[in-house]
Amino acid sequence: MRRNTAIVHRAGYTPNHLLDTLMVKLHVKSDAALARALCVPASTISKVRHRQMAVNSSLLLAAHEATEMSIRELRTLLGDTETKYWLGDLDLDGGIDRIPAFTERPRIPAQATHMQGHASHVN
Repeated sequence: MRRNTAIVHRAGYTPNHLLDTLMVKLHVKSDAALARALCVPASTISKVRHRQMAVNSSLLLAAHEATEMSIRELRTLLGDTETKYWLGDLDLDGGIDRIPAFTERPRIPAQATHMQGHASHVN
C-alpha cells in the first residue's frame, strides 16, 4: 500500500481547491472529465482528491499545458507557497547567496584536463 507523503497532511495543502479551479477553467463537470482533459488516469485525480497521493510534477505540468496557467499559479492554488532555493556560491563576507531554484543556474565550464592526455596521440 502506498504511504501518504508529508505534504498531504500539511495545514495549507488544498488539492481540492486546485482540482475545483481546474474544473471551472476547463469547463468540465466531473473528476473523470477533468482526468480526460488533463490526459491522466482518473485514479490519479481520485487519489489526489482524497489525499492518498500528493500532486506531482507531471500533474502540474498537464494542468499547465491544458490551462496555460503558470506553475507558480497552480502551486499557489494548491497551497504550496514555499519558494525553493538552492545554495549558491559562498559570499566572502560569510553569508550565503541564495538563488531561487526556478532561475537558470550559472554554468560551470568543463575542465579540459581530461582531454590533454589524448592530444599527444593524434597525428
